[in-house]
Amino acid sequence: MTSVTVVWKGSRSDPRIRYRLLSYLDRLAARDEYFKRTEPKQPARLKALNKQNGNATRLRPNVEPFDEEMSGSILISSWISPNPDILVDRAREAGVRLVADPKAKGPPLIGIDKARLRGVDFKLFDPRGLYLGADRMSFVFLECADYSFLDGRLVEVATREDCLKNGAEVLHNAEFYLCAPSIHLRHYLEDWTDCLFSWIRFFFIGDFWWHRAEEMQGYADYRQVFEELQADRGAENAEEAAFDAVLATFSQHVEHWIGEMEGWAKREPG
Repeated sequence: MTSVTVVWKGSRSDPRIRYRLLSYLDRLAARDEYFKRTEPKQPARLKALNKQNGNATRLRPNVEPFDEEMSGSILISSWISPNPDILVDRAREAGVRLVADPKAKGPPLIGIDKARLRGVDFKLFDPRGLYLGADRMSFVFLECADYSFLDGRLVEVATREDCLKNGAEVLHNAEFYLCAPSIHLRHYLEDWTDCLFSWIRFFFIGDFWWHRAEEMQGYADYRQVFEELQADRGAENAEEAAFDAVLATFSQHVEHWIGEMEGWAKREPG
């Protein structure tokens, strides 16, 4: 099996539900405690590769909370919606600036001047340290009262530094670039993301969408489990119990791969 990029999108207009979801996800982000432990010894070849890859990435904290106003040139990818053409039509109807990239195919970017970001972006622990810079999960909500079609959408945030490093000329004058969140995985936590995202869709964001090997992989099975749990324990207790299982499964995967890494290093010649 090769590596996979997992992409997710969704929106929630009710801030109370967004904040409740974020209170859970803060608990997942806090599992950066694994970074604070003694790092498992890596095989020399993998360590050298990770050092090389890390030189090109912007230094960021493991957990990066967002609760801030932003202003200036803000460019938003139309692909934050599963239906980008519809989003562009809504922007056009509202008189919002559209920015075409002559070197890229697809719908134009959406340009606004102010908004608010609220949420969390965190590094997902992987003892192998693969895909540095593409190993983060973003659950940051765009709050944009002036434009309801943008308000409450999930985004991943690129700063001006990121925009300048990006090869796309259309981004070089942007203060912020907001796109659909994604993460790069390989043989690790791939099925687990289906569980986490199914939990988010079932309990919090009805239009939550993701793509791994296929669209919303595993959701039909998880939905049945959550429905049975909800019928047995009630909505609030089912929500909590299901998330406890998500956290426990995450820890099991992490501990397994820490052991695998240490075993590889011990068997390394010399």
